[in-house]
Amino acid sequence: MKKNISRSDFYKDIISDSANNKKDAFILTVTDESNLGSKALASRKQDGSISLDLIQDSALEEYWKNLISGIDLSGSTYQDGETSVFIESISPRIPVVICGGGHVSLALSKLCKFMNYDLIILEDREEFANTERFPDAKRIIVDSFENIFENNDFEPNACFVIATRGHSHDALCLENIMRRDFMYAGMIGSRAKVQKTKNLILSKGFTEEDFDNIHTPIGLPIGGQTPEEIAVSIIAEIIQTINNDPKSYFSDSIKNAILSSDSPAVLAKIINKKGSSPRGIGSQMIIRIDGSIADTIGGGTIEHLCIQDAVKLLHEDEPRPFIKNFILSNENAAGIGMWCGGAVDILFDIV
Repeated sequence: MKKNISRSDFYKDIISDSANNKKDAFILTVTDESNLGSKALASRKQDGSISLDLIQDSALEEYWKNLISGIDLSGSTYQDGETSVFIESISPRIPVVICGGGHVSLALSKLCKFMNYDLIILEDREEFANTERFPDAKRIIVDSFENIFENNDFEPNACFVIATRGHSHDALCLENIMRRDFMYAGMIGSRAKVQKTKNLILSKGFTEEDFDNIHTPIGLPIGGQTPEEIAVSIIAEIIQTINNDPKSYFSDSIKNAILSSDSPAVLAKIINKKGSSPRGIGSQMIIRIDGSIADTIGGGTIEHLCIQDAVKLLHEDEPRPFIKNFILSNENAAGIGMWCGGAVDILFDIV
């Protein structure tokens, strides 16, 4: 376990490591006054136990060891008495894995590029799975579906879309997907086809509850008819699922900004919210000393004020993390200029 590392090197180390490591890793940041801003890196082992991999300050080693012994990493915050910790997943980029290379898959691939998701195509026909047809795919795997799932691993946060050319292939893909971790899984098909597939899946030892985790019919109910319309409904449902995930994730723009930075910057992130606000918990942005930014916490007056606060912090001789509360109620609208009716707590951290 590494100890005593600067804030900027802490982030750079774990981001570089996560790009080459598929483990389920989390940045833990103390948000109570006792050790505000103190950080550790934890990961979940295959047996479900939690490993403490990196701490920023060796003086807090026992503090972190005691905290890790009972921490719950399923959400974005952990509270234990006076101790409050913000949790961020640094899992790899979300991949969308499409089983089948037909018309809907082709339309969906273009939306995956627009959403900056990693696209993986699985097919048993090379003429439907090649770089000419899917130029933006990160991976194209052509083999029998049996071999594909037997010989390839996929991220535990993968989103699977089943759209093969035949019912038997769909059922085979679904069975293999249900035997692994995933963030989202959906299958194209009529109600009759879905029922037949469900009966087959139940005969394999799965339960009704297992099948309830599969989105069938796939996509949000917008009445899509064309491949493009169906693709829109699917990508919308994937976005909805991702946004409903209680975990907070590092975006690629944040990672790239930290890795490319050669001077201190502020990482401003929403760690708590009440009521309505432009963006949710985990939204974050990088703010440099010249006022330039990467990513957004929702724009508007709050973001403008955050930039001002961050630049001021970076000009201090010994900048330290702090939390600031912004109230978006009607009473404060004249001052802040927003009518959302909620409130957000924003952590200003040095990277």
